[in-house]
Amino acid sequence: MALSDYLGIARRRWHIIIAITLACAALAWAYTSTIPTVYVSTTRMYVSMATGTSVNDSYQGGLAAQQRITSYPYVATGATVAERVVDRLGSSMSPDELQGKVSATFPPATTLLEISVTDATPEGARQLSRAVSDEFAQLVAEMETTVVGAAPAARVSVVDPAALPTEPIGPNTKRNLALGIIAGLGLGFLLALLRDKLDPTVRTSDQLGRSVDLPVLGTISSRSTDATKDVGRLRAHIIAARQGQDRLVVMLTSFTEDSDPGVAARLAKSLADTGARVALIDADTSGGGITQFLDMRSEPGVAEWLRDQYPPLTEFPIWSEVGVSIVPLGAVDERTSDLLTSDRFTGILSVLGNRFDYILVVAAPVLTDSAALDVSMHCDASIAVVQLGTTKARRVQAAADTFRASRARLLGVVTTVPAHNRRSARARKRRNSPSAADLGLVYSP
Repeated sequence: MALSDYLGIARRRWHIIIAITLACAALAWAYTSTIPTVYVSTTRMYVSMATGTSVNDSYQGGLAAQQRITSYPYVATGATVAERVVDRLGSSMSPDELQGKVSATFPPATTLLEISVTDATPEGARQLSRAVSDEFAQLVAEMETTVVGAAPAARVSVVDPAALPTEPIGPNTKRNLALGIIAGLGLGFLLALLRDKLDPTVRTSDQLGRSVDLPVLGTISSRSTDATKDVGRLRAHIIAARQGQDRLVVMLTSFTEDSDPGVAARLAKSLADTGARVALIDADTSGGGITQFLDMRSEPGVAEWLRDQYPPLTEFPIWSEVGVSIVPLGAVDERTSDLLTSDRFTGILSVLGNRFDYILVVAAPVLTDSAALDVSMHCDASIAVVQLGTTKARRVQAAADTFRASRARLLGVVTTVPAHNRRSARARKRRNSPSAADLGLVYSP
């Protein structure tokens, strides 16, 4: 997958990423709130040896002190010092508990020893640190005295007494929240990637081509600047399919539950721009065709002709602009779908074929109305329209299989890319569908 594919997943599944990130941040904050506040106070001590006054004696004493200091951290954090401190302070704390609060370290190649003690309060940390250092020094003096009444061989002196801490060392709220956010972003993206892989929605033309095993004739964007170029490429396919015929009848239907007449309207206008004579017939019995967007619902049309309730086709008023003639659907009844399969509809196409170079028939979605399959039998070719991002792969496959079973000539599939905004699905559909002003179609009886 390319970087653009990952960015696309992040755009589509941003709500999953944000939700997981917020959840992980909340868990990190909740965990941090359970950690008690801890202060630390440190006493720095110096270890020296009782030696002579010569330089060599001092050198030997320093080496001896460095050897001893490696053992002193274990003494400072041992049970003996802890018991003495507890007895000295009269604390309710157990020696084992105090041992867990004490740590001792020494910088390499030095005779300095640092004893640190933690506690829930600043004053408690300082008091414990001073008590531990005092008892440790006393214990060292006892251990280093080999002869009763003699001076100890080693001494421990306080260099920097324990100070009152001003800031706690834990918990580190900022760090924990940062780790929670980072973990949330990673986990959220992984879940978004998994959700995208399991999502049956068709999102790209390549995915659609693999699903239906049909050529993708083009992708028409919702932006008008891109749509002009995309429709131009689709027009080239239609012109090539004509192959010198006097006229070409093409049916356009949708492979989804909703009609999408915008492609047919734009294609009709694009063909007319080349100087061709174009007729656009609304045979969408679902009511989602061109008629409703051009405010022609009250006008008689195909339905009346099929019932033989209207004068001959030559007397029918034409809705035209830039060479596009639009034949409205008319008043649909329960017989209209059946009559679309009759010779009467073939007669309509024959009459229009004497006038026009291209006849585009907009039929109902094939999955919701079988009339599309019947209409396709009267047409030279058919084109399916699929909206990316809203159509399930299994629905597209079912529609394609239905077309194959009918043996209708299906040129290929045209995809549309809807505008992404916060409006409702109905509002987005209206925005992407054509209007009379958008298409440049004006009533001229």
